[in-house]
Amino acid sequence: MSASVTEYDHHQKFKVEMLRDEPEPILLSRSLKGEWTVAQRGSRNFSNNDFQQLEDAIEAQLNEIHGVQHMLVLTDFSEEASNAARYAAALAHQLKTRKLIFYHSYESFMIPPVAFTPITRGANVSSKFSNEKLNELKNDLHDWLPESTEIDLRTDERNLIDAANTLIEEENIGLVVAGITGKSGLEKVLVGSSAINLAKTCGAPLLIVPPAAAFQPIKTVVFACDLKQVSKSTPTFAIKSFVRALDANLLILNVEHDRAHLPSGAIKEMSDLHRLWDDEQVEFHYTHHENKATGIMEFAGQQRAELLVVVPKEYGFFEHIFHHNMTEKLAYHSHLPLLLFR
Repeated sequence: MSASVTEYDHHQKFKVEMLRDEPEPILLSRSLKGEWTVAQRGSRNFSNNDFQQLEDAIEAQLNEIHGVQHMLVLTDFSEEASNAARYAAALAHQLKTRKLIFYHSYESFMIPPVAFTPITRGANVSSKFSNEKLNELKNDLHDWLPESTEIDLRTDERNLIDAANTLIEEENIGLVVAGITGKSGLEKVLVGSSAINLAKTCGAPLLIVPPAAAFQPIKTVVFACDLKQVSKSTPTFAIKSFVRALDANLLILNVEHDRAHLPSGAIKEMSDLHRLWDDEQVEFHYTHHENKATGIMEFAGQQRAELLVVVPKEYGFFEHIFHHNMTEKLAYHSHLPLLLFR
């Protein structure tokens, strides 16, 4: 059976069409615990067994994507990008990733003086040069790459964001990896606006690897969340699947400015947050700090976390974490990779 499946509501609802713009598509619902129901049977004469096979096929596809069987690594051949590629190769061992795609866009564009971005510096270089550099990168990573993982090298002149999102769709990418480039560590970060746009539009989770990051097996993941529309804004299935693939412990953290004065509706949001994760072995932590970003990073350091997960709603959050005015203690933890879920 060939069908087009559209997911929405954070993997809780699915539209299945045999033909484009089908007037009466199949509508399926999936609970947080993985229980399926048929919300609309559509115009097809499907038996209950047919629906079961369809649900099983979607479940298998979801697990393959969010278990990161395919990973996309963006590179501009800088040392920061090469470090991110080494991190991705090592992470592929832990995730048992089947395919790694290294992509370079040789589109030329200016870098505006803003505050944060994954690596996107471009140059007018030929396809031949880019392929040579990609093969050099592959050779340099020889000892890092899993033997059973397929390596695919891609380069063209497309816009980075368009190319990344096309590859995500075509290759069922479960994770995009990029680096941070800058001068003097956190003190002076020069970035391109395209990365903020990538973070906003990326069709897969985006892993940002700081220059000082050296891979360590990920055993503890901190998911920093606010208490605003938790049920609507939390991609629970995607985060759960990723953490399960890592076989890591998950700590869910909320940092408020003032614990004595919680935001309106905070108690209900806390209840919703616990409900989303009531089938998982997770730890909940509630704390306060005058600077939320600092509080998050300090907590992650205290817990010896190897990865920080956020669902950014305001993209200035990046600047707070990587801003040059951070304390020395925060800078000490700047090695922590940041995983962004839309």
